[in-house]
Amino acid sequence: MCSPNLSSAGETVTDFGDWILLLHPDSAVRGHAMLVSARHVENFSDLTDSEAAQFARVHRVAEQALLDVTRSDRAILLKLGIQTPHFHLHIYPMSNGMSRDEVMRVIDAHVSETREPGFAKTLRDRIFRLT
Repeated sequence: MCSPNLSSAGETVTDFGDWILLLHPDSAVRGHAMLVSARHVENFSDLTDSEAAQFARVHRVAEQALLDVTRSDRAILLKLGIQTPHFHLHIYPMSNGMSRDEVMRVIDAHVSETREPGFAKTLRDRIFRLT
């Protein structure tokens, strides 16, 4: 397994083994996180069947925990790989009341929300209760 260098990618919430959940440093919205593959692949289609199944399980838990902790209605998911050609999925907890323009401002990191100290621990504790 070739783990990516995540030293500047954000605060690690938890390491699921093949998947690492990080809080993104831009904090475009409270809880903006990334689920990162520990093995270097660029696309979901590069994953083995087993890795894809594990990704689905881990993503579901991470997303639910983020929605619970942020009290958000939905998650916007984004996979680009432009700046970092390594498979990772951005998870943006959002309110149902946000307009398309507001969502795009978040995705483009034109806004930032304060992330309180201890947020990663709160999220980690919620993940632990869900697994």
